[in-house]
Amino acid sequence: MANNEVSTLKKGLLVLELVKQHQGITSREVMNQLSLSKSTAFRLLSTLEEMNYIYKIQTQYFINHKMFCDGFEKRSEKDWASLHSIYQVAQNLQMSTYLGKVDGTDLVMTQVLRAPFQKSADEEIGNRSKLHQSALGKVILAHLDEELLAPLFDQLSLDPATENTFQDSQLFRYHLKAIRQDGYAFDDEERIVGIRCVAVPVFRHKKGIAALAIAAPREQISRGNIKQIAQKLNAGSKAITKEIETLEHIH
Repeated sequence: MANNEVSTLKKGLLVLELVKQHQGITSREVMNQLSLSKSTAFRLLSTLEEMNYIYKIQTQYFINHKMFCDGFEKRSEKDWASLHSIYQVAQNLQMSTYLGKVDGTDLVMTQVLRAPFQKSADEEIGNRSKLHQSALGKVILAHLDEELLAPLFDQLSLDPATENTFQDSQLFRYHLKAIRQDGYAFDDEERIVGIRCVAVPVFRHKKGIAALAIAAPREQISRGNIKQIAQKLNAGSKAITKEIETLEHIH
């Protein structure tokens, strides 16, 4: 060890660098990878968390980008691609997983994960489709307040993507009411032939701001397992909401 080297500081920086490299890492993983004792790993992680360099969701630690990116605070919207809870959803359901939000009458993909669900499919982020053509868009529309939905609904052209896409505005209105009651939306090959999708809303301060969904070949999503999938997605949606609110309160 060099004469001027501070061992505790060095260990802390190594822990910080390790957390930065992972999409979530546990205390035990830190212990094993850096050959630290349980108490040392706990003290270092707790100190870094207390200083807001990292934050914890359940048993995993994540880097707090606010401490390292000057432009972070200036962003008008959450950097959806940095959310980690969606990885847990994808790994739990083992299906392609999506986050999307509204931009005018379009649905915009803000996060896409495909097997093996270890990293974002960045080339698909930013892809657009019409709100009425998918479960993601439909569940967002269904959970909008009427004063927001009415003017948006008037702008929807209901262009079909497949022969299963809703094209009758009155029927589509009734469909949205049913989605709101059920708490989830089902896309039965309405955007892509052969692909089904289940989506639930993502809330922030009790307002619907986005949607979380899985998509798979039709044989993997039957009317018999839709509710079970929706329950798992709702648990994931709550975790995403908690992560967003946790990040908002980190200074």
